[in-house]
Amino acid sequence: MKIKYLSFPLLFVACLASCQTSYQPGDPLTITSIEMCDQYGESTLIQFGSYDIVVDTGAGSDASHIKAVLNQKVTDKEIDLLILTHPHGDHIGGIINGAINGFNVKQIVDYGYTYDTNDNGSIDNSSYVQSYVNIRNNLVNKGASYLGIKETIEQSDKLVIDKQNNLVLHWLHNDFYFGMDEVFPNKKINTTNPNTTSVSFSLQYKYWHILLCGDIDSTFGEMSIAMNEEKLFNKDSRVILKANHHGSSSSMGYNFLEWCNPEMMFVSAAMVDGITAPNPVVLGNNEGQQNHPNKSAVRRMKDITEEIYWNGINGDITITIDGVNDYKIEGAGRHKNYYKKGTTVLADIEEEKNVTLLNSEFGKYY
Repeated sequence: MKIKYLSFPLLFVACLASCQTSYQPGDPLTITSIEMCDQYGESTLIQFGSYDIVVDTGAGSDASHIKAVLNQKVTDKEIDLLILTHPHGDHIGGIINGAINGFNVKQIVDYGYTYDTNDNGSIDNSSYVQSYVNIRNNLVNKGASYLGIKETIEQSDKLVIDKQNNLVLHWLHNDFYFGMDEVFPNKKINTTNPNTTSVSFSLQYKYWHILLCGDIDSTFGEMSIAMNEEKLFNKDSRVILKANHHGSSSSMGYNFLEWCNPEMMFVSAAMVDGITAPNPVVLGNNEGQQNHPNKSAVRRMKDITEEIYWNGINGDITITIDGVNDYKIEGAGRHKNYYKKGTTVLADIEEEKNVTLLNSEFGKYY
């Protein structure tokens, strides 16, 4: 009998088809979206074993709550990786007001550049941003390593956290990152808003990707990342996305959402005082109205998935994955309350700890 041999290209293709990595469930990885109690902002804690990542530190007025959550969950008082996505007050304010005081920080990655704040709001004035820089320098003096995102990617666009457990952080390529020797804004990009320079990454744990991209918008950052990272995901990838820029109207564009195709999303933004009881709920962009998550952004998001959670509804949200199976979610219960639509009856905090935004009483306003 004549033996037939596969040519090398066909053999290679056949091996790719039959030798795909098959993962087994692993130890729990948790993502905690810390409730913002005062204003739009975000702070996220990611934990795997004893490895702790803190991404942004919310607004200064939320520092005490963020610190309480970190004290409860980061029991060894060591933050292995601290990421500050961009120099806006609702992301660096917490660290200025003591959110991580008492914690040892091993590694810092941030936006890198010197921020020229001459034409920006008072919350982002030069002395405010310099306060963060002084804290960062102090942490470096205590032993933390530090690089801006552009220099970090130049060294390596991957950080292998746990090779044995297939846990790798992918720094996402954004054409609008700036180097540590640069000043922002400059002519490299036609905007004075640092949102689009946000440090962005995907944390891959077996099949799952956890995607956090700060406050990038659909005009610049989202398009850049989707184009540069076109091949990041494969057919087996499962994605959890933190909504960009608190689910604002200028974020969550269809091209970006179709690129990452998330199974679930979570939004970090405070329920503003102006719409909490005894005030009526009003969605909009005027003072005292709820603008994040924005109605237009939620419409785009739910075209991809209705598994959308908001820490303004759930309180501190903890998402748990084992790298293979479906995620699990647990809300701690929010600090504020609001009226059910068309009534003066309060929405039940306990009943809404684990519901999606669209299945909550608040979802009826959308």
